[in-house]
Amino acid sequence: MGQARASDIGAVNARVEFIDVALDPPFVISGRPMTHFTAAVVHLDVLARDGSTATGLGASMLSVPWAWPRPDPDIAARDQVLRGLVHTFADQVLEGVSGDPFDIWRPIYDRLDETLALAARLAGSPPVPRLGGLLALAAVDNAVHDAWARAAGRSVYEMYTEEHMNEDLGWAGLTGTYPGEHLGEPRGTIPVQHVLGVGDPLTEAEAEPGARSLTSWMEAEGIKDLKLKLQGSPSADAERIAAVYRVGSASRDDVSLSIDPNEAYDSVAELEQMLDELSAHSPRAAAAITYLEQPFPRDVDLDPDQMKALARRAPVLMDEGYSRLSQLDELVAQGWSGVVIKASKGQSHAIVTYAVARSRGLDIVIQDLTTTGAALEHSIGLASALQVTWPHLEYNSRQYAPGANEELAARSHDLVTVRDGQVRFTRAASGLYGA
Repeated sequence: MGQARASDIGAVNARVEFIDVALDPPFVISGRPMTHFTAAVVHLDVLARDGSTATGLGASMLSVPWAWPRPDPDIAARDQVLRGLVHTFADQVLEGVSGDPFDIWRPIYDRLDETLALAARLAGSPPVPRLGGLLALAAVDNAVHDAWARAAGRSVYEMYTEEHMNEDLGWAGLTGTYPGEHLGEPRGTIPVQHVLGVGDPLTEAEAEPGARSLTSWMEAEGIKDLKLKLQGSPSADAERIAAVYRVGSASRDDVSLSIDPNEAYDSVAELEQMLDELSAHSPRAAAAITYLEQPFPRDVDLDPDQMKALARRAPVLMDEGYSRLSQLDELVAQGWSGVVIKASKGQSHAIVTYAVARSRGLDIVIQDLTTTGAALEHSIGLASALQVTWPHLEYNSRQYAPGANEELAARSHDLVTVRDGQVRFTRAASGLYGA
């Protein structure tokens, strides 16, 4: 650690709570309907070196089906393990070092595998994936960043500089670089990316009572950026993409499509087949594709030459497969075009990923994970701050859990209300969130 700063903080108390977020309708990904998530919320009291105090707020969606996708133990048991990890990470922050948020986060991140292995042994469960561990750590890490900035009376995005950080990013391969050097002016408007689950209706004729169609959403909100969940069947997926484009382009002539099979494709060849069929059936739909997100299983080794050929057709981004910062230096050689950043993996993880990815020339997009409340506010603020390849932010809790954002809507209506395809964000004078 370098020279201490007046803004350095130490954690003195932590309070952890969990909120069950019901999804209605269920969110269908790769044939798996998700009916609820757990939101982890952490309140962290800190004392700064200069004597100031603050309480930081951190939130993350634990999202067991996405972060720990296995048949056993059951979802409830996996969720309990991740909840326990949030408490563990809060204790590690309280017992750990003082400093800036990266000083506090790095020792915990460095022993993440060890912590997860111990949690699995104590619970008598199979190994806990790193992805699940990142989501549990994120709620605590996000609270650290918020508290650090609140204690200093500054926006957190103004503090990622030599003035407030004890070290540059040399430990991440960026000697002499501070994260703030990659940040631009905050954007006040963020385009919304609308997600379509595998069975979501496209037209009013397809919509069952109480369900909203794609046409309805587009007419009401002016959205044009669409993200499609697929099932891994080349012909059926090509037909679905063509149908979505046909319906979407009837409302907007500048509609864009991103494709997210959620690991449903077993090989590059199958995905190439899908793209070939789509190109033959609807060349305009194929041309509207902006990127392909984690088409293949997260633990599969792919032929780099095949991946590079695929990436020449459309950028291919890693999402579920990305759980170690060290992977960023390997992505280009492996044929990936870039990486997905999620606030629910933690602010430290997001900011370091962003700086390294930009320095490596990787494509970057920010995604959502059905965030609600403070976690949603955090995601929108992150999207406002980062200079990314595609400026939109997936915001699907308005589709699947609208009631969970009622408190946030009452406090900041423009933040959660989509007009002209966008939400509006105003950065707060201090902390991690909006005004």
